[in-house]
Amino acid sequence: MRMNKIKKRKFIMILIALFTLGICFFNFGFKECKDIRYIYTEKNSVDYKVYLKDNNFFESKYLEKNKTYITSLIDYINADFSYNVNFNEAVSGELKYKLVAEIKADKSNNDIGNYWTKEYDLIDEKTDKITNATSHEIKLSKKINYNKYNDVLNSFIKEYSLQAESTLRVYLDITGNTKVDNTNEDIDIDSEVSLIVPLSKLAVEGKIETDNNSKQKEIIKKEKEVEPFKKLLKVLFVITVIMFIYYFFQYVRFLMNRNDHLNYRDRIKKLTSDYEEIITKVKSINVNDFAIIDVESFDDILNVYNSVREPINFLYGEEESRFFIVKGNSCYMYTLIKREINNYDKKKK
Repeated sequence: MRMNKIKKRKFIMILIALFTLGICFFNFGFKECKDIRYIYTEKNSVDYKVYLKDNNFFESKYLEKNKTYITSLIDYINADFSYNVNFNEAVSGELKYKLVAEIKADKSNNDIGNYWTKEYDLIDEKTDKITNATSHEIKLSKKINYNKYNDVLNSFIKEYSLQAESTLRVYLDITGNTKVDNTNEDIDIDSEVSLIVPLSKLAVEGKIETDNNSKQKEIIKKEKEVEPFKKLLKVLFVITVIMFIYYFFQYVRFLMNRNDHLNYRDRIKKLTSDYEEIITKVKSINVNDFAIIDVESFDDILNVYNSVREPINFLYGEEESRFFIVKGNSCYMYTLIKREINNYDKKKK
């Protein structure tokens, strides 16, 4: 009985282990690749005040933003640039930025190109370090000498007698490379925060435009799939399924036949217990020097015992066990065969 419990427990443990491994191999081997989304939001803003030349009409020294201005009255502009970026994952890296002034003379009603463009670096390029952060902000203030750029543009137009639509664009240029801390994926930054001011030698109305908005950008990366490893997991899953089926049928077969095995063992247990005083258990037998006399039943071996008063020896075997008595040159033997007991019990049923 104890041996069968141990064997049953082993079957159950093997089946549970194979089932668990099969689930693991299936989940990782057949797992679909999903898109990984990295999102970052840029919030740009430009605040400015337009300072005026001395005049007899405006009492204040400057005008607030979002108004219409007489360009010939503009002295200089104080501008505050702000750039804020927010990431949905913590990143590390660096952002480089610089402030640039660009004069552009466009031909009127021409969509093809422009007469002339010139750029000035208003500050040297700077670098901000980012370490395990989900946001970063850059703020920069600059006094823009409007008359300087207006004079340069007017000299160009006057020298070549051109009719041009002219602008001064002052922009904060932000570039950089960051990496997502968890996955080491690259997120490149390339953005501008700009202020566009009309240039003119005439006293005309002009409106300053700003790039003042929020942008959300999304980077989609395919989840990296290690093909050789996933193929190995798929093969291991198939092998595990085959082994599970094999041991499952072995377990079913064991459950169907365990009563037969118990009948054989129970018979031996009963005989050795009932006649414990006259039965001696032995590990081996050498019958080469004896004449073997087979008896048909255990009762026959008991009759021999009653006649010769010699102990009954017992030798256990998985398929057959022997009870025997040695007397002189003779060996009286009863063989208990597992197969015959099983067949007999099945016929009774």
